[in-house]
Amino acid sequence: MLELQYAPSAQLLLVNHGWKVAKQKMGFLIHLSSGEFVENEKKSLSSKGTESAEWLKLCVTDVQNLLRIRVLPKELREDMEFMMSLMYALERGIEQTFQIEDLELEAELLGQGEHLAMVFYENAEGGVGVLRELVRRSEVLSEVAHTALELLHFDPETGRDLAADGHTACYECLLSYYNQLRAHQLNRYRVKSFLEKLKEREVSRRYGERSAKEHYHWLCQQIDPRSPLERQLLDLLYRLSGRLPDAAQKGIETPRCVVDFFYEPNVCVFCDGPPHDHPKVQDQDQKIRRQLLALGYRVIVIRHDQDLLSQVKKYPEVFGVKKT
Repeated sequence: MLELQYAPSAQLLLVNHGWKVAKQKMGFLIHLSSGEFVENEKKSLSSKGTESAEWLKLCVTDVQNLLRIRVLPKELREDMEFMMSLMYALERGIEQTFQIEDLELEAELLGQGEHLAMVFYENAEGGVGVLRELVRRSEVLSEVAHTALELLHFDPETGRDLAADGHTACYECLLSYYNQLRAHQLNRYRVKSFLEKLKEREVSRRYGERSAKEHYHWLCQQIDPRSPLERQLLDLLYRLSGRLPDAAQKGIETPRCVVDFFYEPNVCVFCDGPPHDHPKVQDQDQKIRRQLLALGYRVIVIRHDQDLLSQVKKYPEVFGVKKT
């Protein structure tokens, strides 16, 4: 139904193409010498001293958590009434599910054709961490769809319309102060059946062409059979719906070594079982790992004599398992 892509540190470029009432989105006429807006364009352009006035589009950049959601059925993706209604239904559902303010989450439709997608980004300073949960926990999007149906005045269990007047959108469901110009494109009935199907689905992580389950079994075939710690780490990550490694037993030429697990682009995870307690082995391990660090790799060591879950929780940005 949907394709989700999450970026924990996305650089956003917001462009102001000009006044909403303008027929042509050329930007703003600005005097480059003073930085002032030209209020009366026709009068100013006919007067002297306007050589430095040019049409400019204003922009601002920011870095925020971002979630891109693409609707896969082509006929739905090409229906702007459906896309707009679904975007605001999901936005309201996310805000209600995580109890965040309207201003803390932004939503926009971006792209064209098959690349058209809903883009959600966290507008709060430092982010609020809700978008990550939609891809980290398989059931969260279903909960959001359930909440969205309630907000759209539908009974999520029976599908019955609970609104007395049969309106298409109101300020209790899809409408808000910020989307007034899109009010004519909002219709809660257009997304009802889609949300009903969505609340019965789960989000599954994909690794290239493999599902999480397929990738887990593939990794199990790659690990060192003599290392129970490697299998224990894999089992734990899979059970907690964490982020599985991209590769196992990855060979690196310089320094010449084999990394137990590897996360693109540069994270090396070593699983140190009892054989690594030997002083000579420890000296060799430290030498290789210092070289890896000097070359720009990140090195994480998982020990057999420490609690596995506690070690994994130290690196939520790598393993995708929360500290708490």
